[in-house]
Amino acid sequence: MKSLGKVFAAFLLAITIAFGGFSGNAHAQVGANLNVAIDVNQTVDQVLRLVTTTQQFQMVIINKTGNTLTRAGAYNTLGNWVLGDVPSLKAQYRDWTESGPGYFTFASNYAVGNTGKFFQFAASWPPVGRRKINLCNINSPGNGPAEKCWDGQSNANDKNVRNDQFLGIALMGNRDGRVQWIYEVR
Repeated sequence: MKSLGKVFAAFLLAITIAFGGFSGNAHAQVGANLNVAIDVNQTVDQVLRLVTTTQQFQMVIINKTGNTLTRAGAYNTLGNWVLGDVPSLKAQYRDWTESGPGYFTFASNYAVGNTGKFFQFAASWPPVGRRKINLCNINSPGNGPAEKCWDGQSNANDKNVRNDQFLGIALMGNRDGRVQWIYEVR
């Protein structure tokens, strides 16, 4: 009987792993990062109409620069930052629904091409308190700038910050009952 229990436990473990129950992000991600083509003259609302959403949460990065936004570091305290490099004139997004504890808090550092300019984006859905968003412009690669930006989160208010010729905007959205963290660099 003990061996039957071990076989059942191994079977259950295999099924859980196969269906992503032990995701490194501590949440079930749906699909890959999706990119949609944008125009520099489109407003955030116009870009968001191009983005579909089916899950509880959504992260969107809108890149209106002529450079790729290259992920140059991250700070993952609960879960892992969900987006990667964002090509020029694209909006990249990912939807997900939290499983397990149901919360996350993390940040990422993005280089604006080879310009020496960086933006950090932070997002939080904490177990206590309230949702948060932050945006910073620490011109340095690595994880440290992302951690500093994450640590500076205090509210869900819109943010904007200039970094030389680039402007970054961060705002919280709510679409059809789904919470969105939206970042734009232009």
